[in-house]
Amino acid sequence: MTAARTKRMPLRCQLVTPGASVKMIEKAAALRCDGLVLDLEDSVTPAMKPAARDVVRQALQGTDFGETEVAVRVNAVGTAWFGEDVAALQDADIDALVLSKAETARDVHVADYFLERMECRRGQGIALYLLIESGAALERISDLIDISPRCAGVIFGAADFAASTGVAFNARGLAYARSRLSAAAAAAGIQALDQVHPKIDDDAGLEVEARHAREIGYTGKWAIHPRQVEIIAKVFSPTPEEIEEAHRILRLNDAMLGAGRGAVAEDGMLVDEAVVKIMRRRLAAVAGPAKGELP
Repeated sequence: MTAARTKRMPLRCQLVTPGASVKMIEKAAALRCDGLVLDLEDSVTPAMKPAARDVVRQALQGTDFGETEVAVRVNAVGTAWFGEDVAALQDADIDALVLSKAETARDVHVADYFLERMECRRGQGIALYLLIESGAALERISDLIDISPRCAGVIFGAADFAASTGVAFNARGLAYARSRLSAAAAAAGIQALDQVHPKIDDDAGLEVEARHAREIGYTGKWAIHPRQVEIIAKVFSPTPEEIEEAHRILRLNDAMLGAGRGAVAEDGMLVDEAVVKIMRRRLAAVAGPAKGELP
């Protein structure tokens, strides 16, 4: 039941929570953030993976996540754990799947195949997010996005990317990759979620990094601790002043079009078709239900 690519409300923040911890999943669910990722990959040791699958499956059956978009991050295709991960999710009520280390067309095709089977069993679409963690994946990013109509977004895995390419694990070293990833996502009309900020108690650094991500086109960012959620959500939400400016410019544009006029100047700024698109994009980022439709 493959369908056209689903457009969802931009996720300002996806909180990644270890799948092996019942307590942490319950705490994350109570936050009511835009998106929650129950992790079966990096945060779970090989010995704990079977138990983590059971915890995640039970959490999906019995936890009230409200309007939060719930995803599960599975291990990479080709690992010893991928098949068991997706098998454990066959009857699970999830909104999305996060594919670790998405690198080749085969990786995406395999994930897409399992999602199609899951959709047929539950009669509802499931989105796919690709975690980009290598230079090879970045070089193929546009092709990878186009493989599956379920692809709703890409996520930048900065640490693994730095490890695979040798670039510095800092803003300057990762600048090209971050920009290329967000541009590819924008071209495809899907979401781009920025890397995690590994320093949990560095609120100021997190805000700076999140603002930079928003400036270069990211629609949201991953969080690894509940205290990061509010900061990230605030950065990726237009301010009241920005919202009012957008509405004012769109009203002005409608009036000018109704009068048969083209681009006009507003407070010293040219209001043309490009500016109108920017304002509409800004309003699309206004906080709302994670499972809603874009305006």
